[in-house]
Amino acid sequence: MYQKILPFLSFVVIAITTPVFAADYKLSKPEEVGLSSERLINMDRLIDEHVSQKKIGGAVVLVARKGQIAYFRASGLADSGKAMQRDTIFRIVSMTKPITSTAIMMLYEQGKLLLSDPVSKYIPEFRNQKVLVPQPEGSAFPYKLEPVKREVQIRDLLAHTSGILYLFLNDVYPSPGRNMVVQMYKEAGITDGFCRPDEAIGEMVKRLARLPLYAQPGEVWEYGLNSDVLGYLVEVVSGQKFDSFVEERIFKPLKMNDSHFYLPREKLHRLAAVWKSDWQGGLVRADDKPIVVGDLCLNPGDARAQSGKYLSGGASVLSTAYDYFRFTQMYLNGGELDGVRILGRKSVELMTATNHSGRFDAEFLHSKGWKFGLGFAIQQDREHAVDSGDIGTYEWAGIYSTRFSVDPKEQKITIFLSQTNPFGHHFELWDKVLVQSASAVAD
Repeated sequence: MYQKILPFLSFVVIAITTPVFAADYKLSKPEEVGLSSERLINMDRLIDEHVSQKKIGGAVVLVARKGQIAYFRASGLADSGKAMQRDTIFRIVSMTKPITSTAIMMLYEQGKLLLSDPVSKYIPEFRNQKVLVPQPEGSAFPYKLEPVKREVQIRDLLAHTSGILYLFLNDVYPSPGRNMVVQMYKEAGITDGFCRPDEAIGEMVKRLARLPLYAQPGEVWEYGLNSDVLGYLVEVVSGQKFDSFVEERIFKPLKMNDSHFYLPREKLHRLAAVWKSDWQGGLVRADDKPIVVGDLCLNPGDARAQSGKYLSGGASVLSTAYDYFRFTQMYLNGGELDGVRILGRKSVELMTATNHSGRFDAEFLHSKGWKFGLGFAIQQDREHAVDSGDIGTYEWAGIYSTRFSVDPKEQKITIFLSQTNPFGHHFELWDKVLVQSASAVAD
């Protein structure tokens, strides 16, 4: 399934200073924005060490503060025999979710929907849903179905409190109820969107809506296929295809020129390969074939498709570190960038507040002390998350080992992009990247 990595990878540790930057690429000296050049060298060492030890093939790291990029470095390999570049294109996977949430909030601001609206107002298949309740062992039936106490609302999809699941997390958090719901998903042909089915997103969303929920809407935080439903909701409410809406209303205005659902042919050579790592020096380039582990299905080759029907609001976007910096800087600016307003300041404040999940901790990828707003995890305190940033920091990650973090207090953005599977090894590396970013603050 995998081909051996080229022998010279062991000594390829590259800090790219070539390609010529496009006109919009502007770098500032770290000291101009209150960061320490000397301390940022620790970031160089950290990434280069992981490359030389063959834990990752390569990475791009970007640190910006006060609206200016102060650190932007590519290391290692993007593909066999191809050095990582600062304009390398990555599968950002679940870092798609904040983009999808942005599209929903744009429609919200236009008066096209309310966050308290039941999803069934726009997608009728969500009416009369049931919740699966496991029954004690020895019962005549393994479960019963109870009516929902209230319908799934749009805010539930944004905050992942709808009761909709991801299949792959059944391997991580097994339980009788989850097992039963996931089995129903499989029988109905529901997938996680990483291995995209050859059908329009709306068809799968409608089948998903007819299946039982894992929990009552609003009562449990469960990371799931919510953003895929939101992507289809954008189509229904706007009357546009989801990718067209995002490209016209978000990517183009923000000059995210290298962000796509499907890469143009002329950009395929810039796409990073996916590497498989055992984190012990065993690193190989993954084939462009599906990777199936339990209920998890990843398909690196999907990123090379020129077109397709399935537009996943939770996983489909391909992008660069620079483009995602522009997206997150828009948020840090309160919804505006370079004179272009995408969202109102109050909508950004609403999205980055921690009161949408109430008592629920968003512990997937994080720990206690993190909540989930309307598109990303938000740090609520310092008691539980001592290695991360300030209270109010918001961030999310992607399953191919990508991550972003926005610290409003320090006006700082950190972006880490790699393409490595499995991503579970990378939690410590991600945290160390954020430590190096924070410790570089020098004012």
